[in-house]
Amino acid sequence: MSRGALSSVLVLSLFFLFLAQAKASTVNMSSPVQVVYVLDGSTLTTYDVDSQTLNATQVGSLSLTQYLSPVLTTSPNGHFMYYTDFGFTPNTGNKLWVYATDATGSPQNPPVQELDGTYLWGLPQFDPKANFAYVFSAVTNKADYTQYTIWRYVFNPSSGKLSQKQSVASYYLFSDPSSNDCAPAMMGFSADGTKFYDEIMCFGPYNASSAAYNERTVDLQTGALGPDQRVYSWQNGDAGGGEFVQFVNNLVFDFVTPNDFQQGIEMVDIYPLKPHTTTPVIQCGATMLEACGYSSGVAHPSGEYVFMQVSSDNTQIDKVELAQQQIVDTGNYIPFEFGTFSPDGTIVYADQPLNTSAYVDIYGFNIETSNITPGGVIYLPSNLDEYFVAERY
Repeated sequence: MSRGALSSVLVLSLFFLFLAQAKASTVNMSSPVQVVYVLDGSTLTTYDVDSQTLNATQVGSLSLTQYLSPVLTTSPNGHFMYYTDFGFTPNTGNKLWVYATDATGSPQNPPVQELDGTYLWGLPQFDPKANFAYVFSAVTNKADYTQYTIWRYVFNPSSGKLSQKQSVASYYLFSDPSSNDCAPAMMGFSADGTKFYDEIMCFGPYNASSAAYNERTVDLQTGALGPDQRVYSWQNGDAGGGEFVQFVNNLVFDFVTPNDFQQGIEMVDIYPLKPHTTTPVIQCGATMLEACGYSSGVAHPSGEYVFMQVSSDNTQIDKVELAQQQIVDTGNYIPFEFGTFSPDGTIVYADQPLNTSAYVDIYGFNIETSNITPGGVIYLPSNLDEYFVAERY
């Protein structure tokens, strides 16, 4: 797989889930502002979603100078937005911009900070219990190897600025697309901020792939990271397939597709989140729940549900019953393809693509009952437009 494709897999497709997981453990407020950012070419449009009516209102617009392959995230309370453009190769003078947001979550010009993004690999992730942010860089030193460094920044919660950059860990990984092509991604933090998690994903010839997931301790006084300890790993052969792994509320959710060409053998395995975890607390296949054997899925930020994509226009909502060691159908569903969750998990966004444009459908989700409430939509001028969700409080 090419480096560009690998970047897309590891950074863009996982961003929505990491943001929801990282923030879910830190949210503790009665009425956060639910925010959706839509990127359409050079224009970033901000929408607020009313948590009662579930309707979206446009509240701001911002013109961007770089927008080939843009991505963004926000500070833990949503008061600052961090934006970069991965359309640039890592060594061509990319930037990381920091914008303050107003009470609606809309970013304001001018940026409060512009950081050198040369060799940037990923967006900042914020420790939920300390004023530190972490980001990867990528530097190819030899033809077949790339050095990935984790940098720690001191985060100023009043200004949003990042400073005192310091290297806290490194990986040397294969970077030859014709043999092995590996790259890292951040998996977030534990709820108490004392553990940091990352992923090393590798692709090889003939559709072979593998991944390893590591845990590092975090010094909440200095931001230093301890040595990596293996939490979980998987490896697939040339038949294709793979595993999609999430860390949610001290659990490892593993959505397993052993083979690209055979149906009915997929699994949803749930493990305790600890080093060298090997024994699942739930192992759900087709005999337990048809959706587990025939569908792909994603864990809800609460860890109490999995949303299973049973068809192109049906997302089934299933309950995780840890005590009973099973996953069961709640009878509730979303009649479109799953998009992402709000950081607190109370809103679900579904994707309704058209030929040239698209809609983002908004649904309220009751975590206690699993009931779904239909809401409004956000129109995307192009079905290639990106959207990102956040909260401000």
